[in-house]
Amino acid sequence: MPTAPLTPESTSRFVTVGGTRLHYHEAGTGPEVLLCIHGGAPGASGWGNFGGNLAGLSRSARVLVVDLPGYGRSDTINLSGGKYRPYADVFAAMLTELGIERASVVGLATGGAVALAMALHHAERVDRLVLVSSAGGVPLFSTMPSEGQKAIRSYYAGEGPTREKMRAYLRMMMFDPALVTDELVEERYRESVAGGEERRAAAESAGGPAEPLWQELDRITVPTLIVWGTENRVQGFDNALFLLKRIPDAQLHLFKRTGLWVPHERAPEFDRLVLGFLADRPTGARAA
Repeated sequence: MPTAPLTPESTSRFVTVGGTRLHYHEAGTGPEVLLCIHGGAPGASGWGNFGGNLAGLSRSARVLVVDLPGYGRSDTINLSGGKYRPYADVFAAMLTELGIERASVVGLATGGAVALAMALHHAERVDRLVLVSSAGGVPLFSTMPSEGQKAIRSYYAGEGPTREKMRAYLRMMMFDPALVTDELVEERYRESVAGGEERRAAAESAGGPAEPLWQELDRITVPTLIVWGTENRVQGFDNALFLLKRIPDAQLHLFKRTGLWVPHERAPEFDRLVLGFLADRPTGARAA
């Protein structure tokens, strides 16, 4: 009997942690738990960044695709303590609330820095890391701020969000312009203004200076897969080389002709890569 396709509605779940209502999508079963954390660009959400990967990844794992607080359908939180640690604390508490002892964490862009913060401050909860176009490192030769970072920071400025700004950002973020469809532009634009511009703008600018996670990367001992596109115009792949150098148990996979959004641009290959990484364990070992 054919399996019904996964949809945003059929996979939608909520959990309340310390008074904060978090929204996430869930699919799959089994002992392996995969927590996917999206990026912080305008219009980003859990389903928007990882919805196309949920079916593939959930074939071999229980997959939770979260909305960062202040994005999607999750409540906002106080980010006065930093850009990444408060998110990491919330997701560690979320795992506790769901009765999950440990999870492998996939983080895209801002979500990658949150994954790093989880590994640094909640190491007992993290089984493996997959860092995709991740923040939290240091560019070795890219000019900062990058073209993409400038676009993100200017999205809510001036005349405010527009479909034209969103289309320009998506064309810059991905290598293949054919992937920037009218449907995708409309979906991301609508998400970028959902709940009011003030809510989304606050999420973009909240928190103090980004925590210097790069100074502590040598403390991360869990196996780590770093995934990047060589045409990434937001976080250049020199950031990936820095992460590879500093994280003790790390490996790097680079995709040519690919930008920041590897899970979307290279969906089948990305799913196989992640599941292969999770399956590569000593005999008898698995997530607790």
